[in-house]
Amino acid sequence: MVAAGLTGVYAESIPNFELLTLIMFCAGVLLGVRDGMLVAAVTEVIYSLLNPYGAVHPLVTVSQVLGMMAAGLAGGLAARVGLPGLPVGLRVASLIGIGAVVTIFFDLITNLATAVIFGQLVPTLIGGVPFALWHLFWNVVLFAILGTPLVAVFSRYRARLS
Repeated sequence: MVAAGLTGVYAESIPNFELLTLIMFCAGVLLGVRDGMLVAAVTEVIYSLLNPYGAVHPLVTVSQVLGMMAAGLAGGLAARVGLPGLPVGLRVASLIGIGAVVTIFFDLITNLATAVIFGQLVPTLIGGVPFALWHLFWNVVLFAILGTPLVAVFSRYRARLS
């Protein structure tokens, strides 16, 4: 799952279009809350330290790790409450909501960390809005289209791992 996540982020060429959040959500579905969060943390630390745009400030790294751990947590909790077994329409709607919440949380804490570093809270948050909206749009689309079948598949493999 770490390798799949890193492949997704290093293959990206469009800013804020990434597969990592969905993959870390699926790690939670497959491995459960604890291990999904661990996979997300390890993946995000590697990506933040070896970011193709340059190393990230330690505070931003911590915020990115926490934000991505939320995706692993959400996946583990979603599997625990039966999301994979929902009818397709309800699963899509649930994944849209989960994808939106996880993405907003990630963008909010990383933008807050960046604002603290620059000492410009309001301008940094306002400047981040277009990027956050783009990120939100794509993650919602990815969660709905790819997440719907992936959650079902990873749920079946989770049962085999138990």
